[in-house]
Amino acid sequence: MARTNDFALAYASAHEEAGMTRINLAPILHRIAEDPNYFFSDELLGLAGHCPAHADTRKEDFEKVAINTLLGVLYVDLRDHIIARMPLDESGQLRLSTPPESPHGLDFADPDGMAAADPDRMVGFLRDSVCHLLDAVIKDWAIKVMVEEERCREEGTITELAAAGYVLGRELQKSVLHGPSGYDMLSITKTGSHTALHVCWNLVEAAPLLRPGLDAAAYDDLVRRSLKQVLPLAMGSLGMLCQFMAAGRIEADDHQAIHPLRSDQSAFLYDPDKDLIVLNTDLIEPTAMAGERHYTGCPAFYANGLINLYMEIVLTLAAQHGMYVRLQGRVPGPASRPGGMTGS
Repeated sequence: MARTNDFALAYASAHEEAGMTRINLAPILHRIAEDPNYFFSDELLGLAGHCPAHADTRKEDFEKVAINTLLGVLYVDLRDHIIARMPLDESGQLRLSTPPESPHGLDFADPDGMAAADPDRMVGFLRDSVCHLLDAVIKDWAIKVMVEEERCREEGTITELAAAGYVLGRELQKSVLHGPSGYDMLSITKTGSHTALHVCWNLVEAAPLLRPGLDAAAYDDLVRRSLKQVLPLAMGSLGMLCQFMAAGRIEADDHQAIHPLRSDQSAFLYDPDKDLIVLNTDLIEPTAMAGERHYTGCPAFYANGLINLYMEIVLTLAAQHGMYVRLQGRVPGPASRPGGMTGS
């Protein structure tokens, strides 16, 4: 039977086997907090002082360290902004709006129609709705950062938020990694939030699939305790994350976060000894681009509590809409059944 930390260890080992070294952004963020001038240093743009061990290290590695560090700074403010902007009703429940042109044919103004919807259709609708909500909140936050930059220019002052936004914009414009696709702070943050929500929904949907017969409170507890088992995904490289999600059949062909978890998924397993949902170590394969020598993990991982906030949003919606009861009727594929856990 697998130990609860097997995935994190195997994931780190696979990165090493692929020839990649993790650069922990936490010390870099700490240095910026002590000396904000580090925002504008050449060292930050040169692997933040980490000497590349190989002459063929690609330019993208240098970029990802600087860009993800800057995003890590900004995402502390994003976390607080999301908390402040969550639309709650008088009873404290989260209010969602029906997305425009939603493919699910449901409407929050039609509770009877929502009550009659099958589980996959309902969870797809909730996924779509919360992605639209986060997109709107993130756009509002991006405008806030730009306004702060402009205010500082006019006043001849500088704040951490304005400095991070300015340097990030400059680096993204000349980036060989993000420049060709036109990615900016807003689009990167929206894409990252969708991925985070997708993984959180997958964990919620996997609970009744792998461990049927519990009540809503027990499922909520199981998911909360299992989140630590899933967090290592956020610590890896983007290539390894994509490889694992594809191998475990938890990533749709169109790469959108609105699709329910497939019943034949194999990424999540139930460990009865620990009473936890864990990740399948058998699906990990060393994956790296030519010349890719460094990885940092997702910048949201370094903004304390941001991923937990996404999980809390999903858990709140699952409770509000009785999703654990709705999902009870789904039948797992062979690799997902309790007792089908693999690994040493």
